[in-house]
Amino acid sequence: MKTIILIPPSEGKADGGNNNSLKSVAGITADLIEAIKEADPKKLYGLKGKALEKAIIVNKEVLISKTMPAIERYTGVVYDAIDYQTLKNKSDFDKKVLIVSGLFGLVSPNDLIPNYRLKIDKLKAAKLWKNSNSEKLRDKFVIDLLPQAHKKAVKYDNGIEVEFVLKKEGKKMPAGHQGKHIKGQFVRWLIENNITDPKHFKDFKEEGYKWTGEFFLKEI
Repeated sequence: MKTIILIPPSEGKADGGNNNSLKSVAGITADLIEAIKEADPKKLYGLKGKALEKAIIVNKEVLISKTMPAIERYTGVVYDAIDYQTLKNKSDFDKKVLIVSGLFGLVSPNDLIPNYRLKIDKLKAAKLWKNSNSEKLRDKFVIDLLPQAHKKAVKYDNGIEVEFVLKKEGKKMPAGHQGKHIKGQFVRWLIENNITDPKHFKDFKEEGYKWTGEFFLKEI
């Protein structure tokens, strides 16, 4: 059974691109682009000033702007920690990792995408993508590193959710933003060591996290 590692996109994205524009799209992506045009920008993006203006322009030009591989487009903390350019076995990463995008559904690292702005909890994107995404995950073993909002966009029969949890004074809490970097490190570790079976998760001990059999725990 093929293993798939699911990761979220990043809100931060690189500008520009060196490849041709999409020009046209179909299906759910096309429907969402139309919905973006009709939506109230302030409610859709939750931004103000120049950041709002940029988001509006980025989506207005989404079909005519240059594209680049998704792994280069996304620039957030998870992606910094993965550090794709220094991976020895990039081809393994390209085969196993899928990114759950609000606008494009399940995206492979080498898929060419433009800059865009759409959170998966907006315009019912997660609900719209769920059937399509889930069909692509059929008969796969999924290692799920998704935040709660993105989990709503997928369904799979075989897999494991991987959470990073902090414990302070006996109380447990999600690692939150701090967990993004360790998630990226974990993905890199999975790829570099060809890990597909959760029984080996106990061998990952970065930054003080230890696998409990249910989640990674760090006492602080």
